[in-house]
Amino acid sequence: MKLDNYRLNWDVILKKEIDFLSKKYPDIDIRGSYTSIINLLNENKIKSRIILNKNEFIGYAYVMDSSDKSDRLYADIGFISPKKITEARLKELFDWLTGIARESKKKLMLNQIFNGNEISDKYLETLGFKTIIRKRMVLDLNEYSYRKTVENYDISGIEGLNMDLYSDAEYEAFKYTSDKYLFSDKREDRIQTVKNLFNGEYGEIIPEVSFILKNKGRISGGVVSSRLGFDRAFIVSIFVKRAYRKKGIGKYLLFTALNRFKALSFHYVFLWVNAENFARDFYERYGFVYDDYPDEMIYYLPYKK
Repeated sequence: MKLDNYRLNWDVILKKEIDFLSKKYPDIDIRGSYTSIINLLNENKIKSRIILNKNEFIGYAYVMDSSDKSDRLYADIGFISPKKITEARLKELFDWLTGIARESKKKLMLNQIFNGNEISDKYLETLGFKTIIRKRMVLDLNEYSYRKTVENYDISGIEGLNMDLYSDAEYEAFKYTSDKYLFSDKREDRIQTVKNLFNGEYGEIIPEVSFILKNKGRISGGVVSSRLGFDRAFIVSIFVKRAYRKKGIGKYLLFTALNRFKALSFHYVFLWVNAENFARDFYERYGFVYDDYPDEMIYYLPYKK
């Protein structure tokens, strides 16, 4: 039996999933991030569906609009046990979800299915979902030595930065890579995402290690960094526009950032990289290693016009 927007206590339904994710990602406030979602679910303000079998609760799904990317929907799916997963039950949930995405003409995004198994993984593949695996890397600055950066580039800080132009430059740098999915198809969304970034969505921005590089007055690359703790920092974004690659600019940006982190007495620098992105080899070459943090797996179903 399937039930849509049935009044339930979603605190109870999502408890095991929240407990699991809290242990998996200990430095993220998982419980806090779910609070507003649970409230909206309990008030039937988010579309949801549950599966029952002879009054036994089997599985659930809910779907909601992205808060800053109007071209996509985010869905969450879970089962009480991997043993309860069947193709028929997956079909019930995904026919419903893909129907909503098709009707709204949006991409459908989701994380790994809670209590998923090989059956669910194969089913996602048959539906045409693409998989993105992101890995976290870290550099121990205690083992890093200052690097000379002799190139004479036009670098400026982020004070007074034109968010529109920065957004366009960053998007142009990534739109031909496997990281394009991170960006909305709509320019106004991308600009808002940049504004959210500089307003601290990913931590307090470190102005000394956030800068842009210009060529003839136009942004050709940049670095944005935030604070994770008193001795830990995060490179939120580092990019070089396609036309300026293979000229040593990426290396210059990275070394400049790392030198500044070192001067500010940070001990560790983290960043996330797409497992399919050639940049992972670049970071490894200069001392970054994969840490023991769990990979982030994202599934997305592109909208087909």
